[in-house]
Amino acid sequence: MRIRLLVPSILVVVGAFAFACGGTPKPKEPPIQETISDAGPEDAAPPEPPKPKSLYERLGGKEAIAKVVDTFVKNVAADNKINKRFAKLKGDKLDAFKKNMVDQICEATGGDCKYAGKSMKDAHKGMKIKDDEWNALLLDLKNALEENKVAEAEMNDLVALLAPMKDDIVESKKK
Repeated sequence: MRIRLLVPSILVVVGAFAFACGGTPKPKEPPIQETISDAGPEDAAPPEPPKPKSLYERLGGKEAIAKVVDTFVKNVAADNKINKRFAKLKGDKLDAFKKNMVDQICEATGGDCKYAGKSMKDAHKGMKIKDDEWNALLLDLKNALEENKVAEAEMNDLVALLAPMKDDIVESKKK
């Protein structure tokens, strides 16, 4: 009978001992993996951020500028405030005017074009252009930009580039 009690007693002791030593096995932690990356020499400068696009690129390049100029010329021709100023621009003269305007905008916005026309002061000397005519011209340009779906930021940037020309073009401050 002692053996009968001895076997269960041993099992109880072994069980208690196993329980006291941790009982159930602990979950294994995942092995640590070292990752070594080669980021180049330690003294290398971080890469430069990409260069922002020029206004020329944001406008869509020379072809897109030419479309805006075509629309602008149509708007001016329909604008009774200023269309008389442009009445003599027909045929080759109109083509030269549009080419000069495209080249001027292209160059001013960062494109590779070269404007070969007269300075704004020389081109408008003695014309006695008034403030309200300048404003009508800007409105015709704004409408041309909108008709060609140019974003507002680009419109504002272009107008900011062209605005200083007012001092060379407008001679008469009266309406």
